[in-house]
Amino acid sequence: MRRAVIAASLVLAVCLSASATLRIDRFDAEIELLEDGRLTVVESITVSFLTPHHGIEREIPVSYRVPSTGANLTIDFDLDRVALDGGPVPVLSKRRGRNRYLRIGDPDRTITGAHTYVIGYTVDRVLLFHDEYLQLYWNVTGNDWSIPIGAATATVRLPSSVDPSEVATTSYVGYAGQSARGAATVDPEGRWSFAGGPFSPGEGLTIDISVPRSALPVAPPSAASKVLRFLDANKAAALPIVALLVMIAIWFRTGRDPRKGIIAPAFVPPRGMHPGHAGVLIDDRIDLRDISAMVVGLAVKGHLRIEEIRDEEPGVVEKVKGLLGRSGPLDYRFVKLGPDAKDLAESERAVLEAIFPSDETERTLSSLESRFYKHLPTIKSRLYSELIEADYYAGNPERTRGTYRTLGLIGLGGGIALGITYASLVLGISVALCGLVVLAFSPFMPRKTRKGVGALEEILGLSEYIRLAEVERMEFHNAPEKSPEVFERLLPYAIALNLTTIWTEQFEGLLNEPPSWYVSSTPVFRGHLFAASLWHLSAGMNRTFASAPRAASSGRSAWGGGSSFGGGFSGGGFGGGGGGGW
Repeated sequence: MRRAVIAASLVLAVCLSASATLRIDRFDAEIELLEDGRLTVVESITVSFLTPHHGIEREIPVSYRVPSTGANLTIDFDLDRVALDGGPVPVLSKRRGRNRYLRIGDPDRTITGAHTYVIGYTVDRVLLFHDEYLQLYWNVTGNDWSIPIGAATATVRLPSSVDPSEVATTSYVGYAGQSARGAATVDPEGRWSFAGGPFSPGEGLTIDISVPRSALPVAPPSAASKVLRFLDANKAAALPIVALLVMIAIWFRTGRDPRKGIIAPAFVPPRGMHPGHAGVLIDDRIDLRDISAMVVGLAVKGHLRIEEIRDEEPGVVEKVKGLLGRSGPLDYRFVKLGPDAKDLAESERAVLEAIFPSDETERTLSSLESRFYKHLPTIKSRLYSELIEADYYAGNPERTRGTYRTLGLIGLGGGIALGITYASLVLGISVALCGLVVLAFSPFMPRKTRKGVGALEEILGLSEYIRLAEVERMEFHNAPEKSPEVFERLLPYAIALNLTTIWTEQFEGLLNEPPSWYVSSTPVFRGHLFAASLWHLSAGMNRTFASAPRAASSGRSAWGGGSSFGGGFSGGGFGGGGGGGW
C-alpha cells in the first residue's frame, strides 16, 4: 500500500511539474464521417509554453485491447498533415507500443508563448456494427495528457444522407471510467458539436453517436476479412495453425512409417515373432489383449496348461448351461509344464515369471489379481526392446508417445496459466490449442523402420488369411489344409489380431476335442463353443492382469495408458491517447 501511494505521488508530481511549464489552452477537433465508413480527424491544439520547449508529443492509439477477452483490435491510421501556426514543422512519426507516436517540433530550436498545432489524419475500422445502427464511439482528447486542457470541443459532420433527427448522441467528460455527461448541439447544417473542460491531467472528452444503418449503408466487413484482421492484430491466435504445420512436418520427417507395399495373404507369422510382437506392430502399442495372446501362445508351445474351474456341485440349471456352453467358468488354473524356457523370448519368459513366481507350478487366475500388474512394466519394456533390437522400430513407441503427450500437456497447462496471468482469453486459448494439437499427434508419432513395415505387411497378410478363410470358395495358393495343428498354431495370433471368433468358426467341424493345452470343465466339447470359452478366458485375463489395489499408482489402473467496445464512460471507444511537451 505504501509503495502504491509513493508511486501515485511521483506521477502526480511529474504531472504538476509538466503543467507548470506548459498547458493546452484549447483542444478543438473537426471530425467527418465519410460514406465509406472512414473517419477524418483534424485536431487543432493551442499550447502555451511557459518555458522553452522544442514542441509537443502526441500519442494516438492504433491498437486496443478488448477487456472481456484480452484480444487486440487494430485500426487503420494514415497521417495526412502536421502544421505549426499554419506552416510546416518537423515531425517524427513512428509506432510505439499500441500508439502512433508523433514528436512535433525542431530539435535544434525552442519556442515559448502560445502556438497552435494542427494534426490531420484518417482512420478506418472505427465503426461498431449493431443490428439496427452504426456507432461512432470516439475519445476526442484522450485521457493520457500530462498537462491540463483549458477547453475541448468536437465538431462532427455526418454524410448528407443522414437525417439529424434520427441520430442519437451523448458525450462523457472526466477521468477514464467516469460517466458524467457533456453538452451536445446540432447546427442547421447538421453538424454536431460537443464541448467540455477545463480538464486536469487524466481527464478528457469522449463522444458517442449512433446512426441508423438504413441512413448510412456502410457494408460491414466480411467474415474472411474479420478473420484476417483478427489474426493480423492477434499474432498469438495463429499459433495453433503454426503448431499444426510444424507437427505435420515433424510427422512427415520422423513419425510417418515407410510406405507399405501390396498385402499378400500369409499363412505363417513372420519368423521369430510371437503374438505379442504381432499385436504391437499392428497399432504401435502393447494392449492387454497382446499379453493374453502371449499366454495362449505359451500354452500352444507346451509351457503351460489352462484348466477351467467350475463349482464342484453345480445345480441342474448350471449343468444345462454348461452343456449348452452358456456360462463361463468360475476361475482358471494355470499349470506349468516341463519344456525349458531358454528358447523363449525375454518377454515370454517375463510372462511365465509373472504367472509362476519362485518355484510354483500351479496358479489360479484369481490369485493373480492385484499381483500381475507389478510385472507389466517389465513385460512391456522387454517387448519394446525386442522389437527395437530386431530393427522394427528406431525407438521405444511408448516413450515417443509419452514425449509428445508431455509436451502437449505442458502446452495445455501453459495456455491456462498464460491466459490467467495476462488476462487474455485469446493468448490462453491459442497456447492451449497448440498443446491439444501436439496431444492429437502423439499417438501417430512412433515410427517403424523399413524392416518393421515389412513385418507389418506379413502380419496384415496373416490377418487377411484368417479373415477370409471363412469364405469356403476362397482359395489361397499354397494355403495349408485346415487341421487342428494349423488352428492351434495361428490361434494366438488370431487373439492378438482380435479375430478369435472368425478363426474358431472355420474349424468347427475339425475340433471334436479340446486342444491338449486346454482342459474344459464341461462334459461335452463342441468346437463352435470353443470361441466363447476363449472369450471368457481372454476377458478374465485382461481384467485380472490390469487389476491393482487402490493404493497402487495413486489409485489408478496399472495399465498406463451498452457499447460493444466497452463504452458508456469517458475514455472509452476508439481514439484517445495523450501527450505532453518536449
